[in-house]
Amino acid sequence: MKKNIIWVLIAIASGICLGLITFNKYEDLEVQKVISYNDNVYALYYGSYKNFDDMRKKTNDIDRYVYINDGEKINVYIALAGKEKNIKKLKVVYEEEGIYTKIEKVNIDNDEFIQNLNEYEKLLDATEKNSSLIIIENQILSIYEKLVIQDE
Repeated sequence: MKKNIIWVLIAIASGICLGLITFNKYEDLEVQKVISYNDNVYALYYGSYKNFDDMRKKTNDIDRYVYINDGEKINVYIALAGKEKNIKKLKVVYEEEGIYTKIEKVNIDNDEFIQNLNEYEKLLDATEKNSSLIIIENQILSIYEKLVIQDE
């Protein structure tokens, strides 16, 4: 009985030692990204404003938008897409509603948002109906606000 307890204690002690040695080797490793996403997305640029009050006054006719404040000015975007053909579809939809924009490329450094955008791109590719495009775009802007703006 005593021999069994001694052997069990030796086995546990050796397991702890081997575990510590193994985990200590992995703590020193440098981790590199395996997947890198394209951070450039297409956006429908609505306008630039000097302050938030001007921006709020000028964007009353738009249901949903996001803005980027670079310190000097506030840029307002009403749509984001990963593919140029999809942003062009959205541009046509907004022009039919009387909202004139221009297409710009913006850099968004948030891999989680880019992954979500890539999934929504499949929906944008599959639909041509204006109301569906607007609903999908509102979801994209909502995710942008949740993942990018709130993380800053």
